Amino acid sequence: MGLERQVSYTKGMAPGMAVRTLILCILVLGVSSARARAAPRTEKLGIRASDSQPRLVRRPVAVIDLSNDQAVREVANKLLDLLGLHAELAPPPISDGAALVDKLPPDDELRLAEAQKKKVAAEQNLAQRNFREAAIDAVEGQELLLHVTPHAALSLYADLALALGLSRLGEKKDAEAREAFALTVRLDPSRTLDDLHFLPEVVETFEAARQVDPGTGTIAVRGAGRVWIDGDEVGQAPGSFPVSYGRHVVWLTGMLRETGGKEVMVTASRAGDATIVDGPLSRPQKVVRFRVALSQARDAAARANAMNALATFVKVHDAVLLSVVNGKITWQTWRDRAPGFSAPRELGRDNPLEILKQLAVPEPVVMSEPVQVVPVEPKQWYRQTRVEIGLAATIVMAFVGGYLLAHYSQAPQPWNTDIKTVTSADAGPAGR
Repeated sequence: MGLERQVSYTKGMAPGMAVRTLILCILVLGVSSARARAAPRTEKLGIRASDSQPRLVRRPVAVIDLSNDQAVREVANKLLDLLGLHAELAPPPISDGAALVDKLPPDDELRLAEAQKKKVAAEQNLAQRNFREAAIDAVEGQELLLHVTPHAALSLYADLALALGLSRLGEKKDAEAREAFALTVRLDPSRTLDDLHFLPEVVETFEAARQVDPGTGTIAVRGAGRVWIDGDEVGQAPGSFPVSYGRHVVWLTGMLRETGGKEVMVTASRAGDATIVDGPLSRPQKVVRFRVALSQARDAAARANAMNALATFVKVHDAVLLSVVNGKITWQTWRDRAPGFSAPRELGRDNPLEILKQLAVPEPVVMSEPVQVVPVEPKQWYRQTRVEIGLAATIVMAFVGGYLLAHYSQAPQPWNTDIKTVTSADAGPAGR
């Protein structure tokens, strides 16, 4: 038997693993100290990195076509395209921008045209003595006009009321004919019948309706908006309003409501009741209403109020207004601070980019939290990062070295007392 190597058994880590652990610990400490040294100075001052980067807020600018003209719309669309690429200015939201520029919806025009067709049909049926059909046409025309702005609907409504009265006379419904004739006179007090075109009894009945003075009653109007009775604006709904006995037409109008109307009969024993439901309007329809009100403003004060209302609704502080004067496109800018409206100018050689230059660009708005500066106190020498790292590394190395010395030294080899028996393998090269 030769010398036997005894390998001690332990539950500790292998020497190679311990060395690798020591190296890893030193690397971790080095990386941590490097990160501490590389931290931005703004963090030491209490400022986040994101706070140190200013963010520019682009100001939306409304482009408004007040003319409803195709040539003006083309200029307006070019301005909107430029605003989309501008560094400081921006177009309004897409739906609002379109409602301020696109061709105005012909709601009143379409209803007026349809009501006019009903009038023509009623007159044709009267000429053919088709009194029932004529009455139906007249009533359908009036129903269309209940959703038209009162001042635009008034004259045509009076024509249809006259056609209805003539139809009722033809049907031998004299009381209903007198009601219709009286309404015609209320809507158009100057209206007369030419005895060359109407029978004497028809003219007589019509004039009798004009002379009636039946007394005064009331109409309770329920809803929201401005109240119009027989074409006259009388107040705000809800409310109760005095009227003469007989048939009347009540309209409710408003900036942010659909025009609605109703015919109401008032007698000595029964007050009139006009409950008119507010039709819902979409946001683009509301924007169009503000735009129309601005285009229809007749004086400087009304124009300023209409512009402020529009700007508040679409949330802008600047605008470019385009219109047509004497066949030429004119433009002006508006800001919600002095001087407000600029002087109108012909478009001429001013391209859309030059128009935008008239809106003075303010300083960029920086969206950030207030900077809080935290004073940095100088560290004592034993609290400095490099000293702490060196101390930590020394402790780790001492701990690991001691651990290896205590657990991984080679165990003593036992002496082989049988020296007489030596194998060739035990002798090695020296034994030979």
